[in-house]
Amino acid sequence: MKPMTLFVAAGALLAFSINTPSLAQQPTANGQHMKGPLILKEQGTFFVGGKIEYRQPNSTVIGGTKVGNGNARFAAGDIAVDQMYVEYQVPATLRYKYPIVMVHGGGHTGAVFHTTPDGREGWFTSFTRRGFAVYVVDAPNRGRSGWDPTNRIAVSLGLKPPSALEPVNIYSAQAAWTAFRWGPKYQVPFPGQQFPIDHLKEYLPQMVPSYRDAPENDLIAEDLQALMKRIGPCILLGWSTGSGNVMAAASADIDAAKAVVTIEVVEADLANPKIDPAKLARIPFLSVFGDNRTADYSKAYTNKLSGLGGDATTISLPEIGIKGNGHAMMLERNNEQIADLIEKWIGKHVLN
Repeated sequence: MKPMTLFVAAGALLAFSINTPSLAQQPTANGQHMKGPLILKEQGTFFVGGKIEYRQPNSTVIGGTKVGNGNARFAAGDIAVDQMYVEYQVPATLRYKYPIVMVHGGGHTGAVFHTTPDGREGWFTSFTRRGFAVYVVDAPNRGRSGWDPTNRIAVSLGLKPPSALEPVNIYSAQAAWTAFRWGPKYQVPFPGQQFPIDHLKEYLPQMVPSYRDAPENDLIAEDLQALMKRIGPCILLGWSTGSGNVMAAASADIDAAKAVVTIEVVEADLANPKIDPAKLARIPFLSVFGDNRTADYSKAYTNKLSGLGGDATTISLPEIGIKGNGHAMMLERNNEQIADLIEKWIGKHVLN
């Protein structure tokens, strides 16, 4: 097997040599692709949104004769809060005019769009290979975006009551098993389910503590709007609660949002007053659902958008013959097959 290599080519193109017998990306019957070198025009990271605010205390570290501010390295001062981390890559050859922005759901970070638990390429790379510029975010107050520690530090020091803490949670393996529909109960899989359950230990580190207070969804939508202002018109793809976030961001800036793709949108998020169906009806809208659940509420919503003159569709995968997908289909064994479906829809419904 050839080792992975990195070199800089003319025009600052980056090429990554992947273990493969072929340089071409060729679709196969099961939706997988043969992987050649990934040739990039550009890649990088940046932060958007949030704010700089004066905060104290900034530490629980004991220094000098005081706790926290007694150590000069952790003196009170300006810190960044509520910002969004963004990573992106642009292929050398763009086939699609508009970038695609991928937004994770609750309890996760942008890592959910990277390598799958069983070691295959995720949608971040797959959609880049398909000719999209791809942007993947970490929502504010989790992952590489960091988190606002002020209340937690103040409570630790006895300066605020515990009620000041933001509500937070983290998924366990037991909770994820049923919530993400790998099976009816822990360690009992659905027949034919697509999640690589034999790699559960590789997946569990992806699930991170997440603030769950009411302002979080507004912060995510606001940061997405800041991202759209920076990169220009784009396609927004959200997973789970991230679906509601991209819908709210699109409602706020329908000129910049050229399409919305939702993966397993949460029913409660559709009631967000920041989401305006009349505005969403002005852009193409796709909703995708997996197996072992109803898509009826999504069908009702896309029918509503269609009734307002929109181009809106709900696809229930088992109804079109794609079986066994749970909640986290971007990580599942047939993730390329679903990426094929999304790309085909974009090609037909989004002006390039």
